[in-house]
Amino acid sequence: MPQGEGKLMNFARHWSASIVALLALGSAHVFASGGGSMGGTSRGSMDVPQSRTPEQLAVADYNSGVHDLGKVKDHEADAAKAASDEKKAKALDKARKAYGNALDEFERAADENPAMYQAWNYIGFCQRHLGDYQAALTAYSRALEVNPAYAEAVEYRAEAFLGLNRIDDAKNDYMRLFRDVRPLADELMAAMHRWVEDHQRDSKGVSSEDLASFAKWVDERTAVAQQTASLTNGGSSRPSGDWK
Repeated sequence: MPQGEGKLMNFARHWSASIVALLALGSAHVFASGGGSMGGTSRGSMDVPQSRTPEQLAVADYNSGVHDLGKVKDHEADAAKAASDEKKAKALDKARKAYGNALDEFERAADENPAMYQAWNYIGFCQRHLGDYQAALTAYSRALEVNPAYAEAVEYRAEAFLGLNRIDDAKNDYMRLFRDVRPLADELMAAMHRWVEDHQRDSKGVSSEDLASFAKWVDERTAVAQQTASLTNGGSSRPSGDWK
């Protein structure tokens, strides 16, 4: 699915994800070491005591993963302004490696603290951007098992459904977000429009009938959203500032 520009535009909000995640953890000892993007430090910091709880180690690994996602942003910015296809390919390869490094960090965090649903969410995020949509769905399911109200994982899951051409599942998640968290429903709708445009250029195995039906549904739901926008307060925007 198309990435790049929309993802870069969301980077500033993404960086605040660690602060929200820290508050959501709600465990006092997680804050012990102070500093860092989640109120703690990275695993390699020399200022951190040698003996730490699994929860503190999870925070450190989570922060390292967020740092690696920052590198993704830089590499994709380089790719966007690359003067040649060769330079663009090299920058994108670096971005892919950074995704892989971030995935390793988030997986360690989830292993150390399985209740850290934010880590599970970012495991799915990295897997999705690495093209492993099925694995991403498993990670999003783990996030939602821990926190069923975590709407960010619902929106990301829907994009994974789109990556697998599971249109009906994506539609169901959209309707849930439309009811509960309108800003995230709007983000998902933008992804749905991109999906339709992409598949109109290359069907990728989707039948013409299914594509036409979904395109019609997307247009109809967009119109409903526009008509009702002034009647709602829209809820809150993606609180964790996650990327697309």
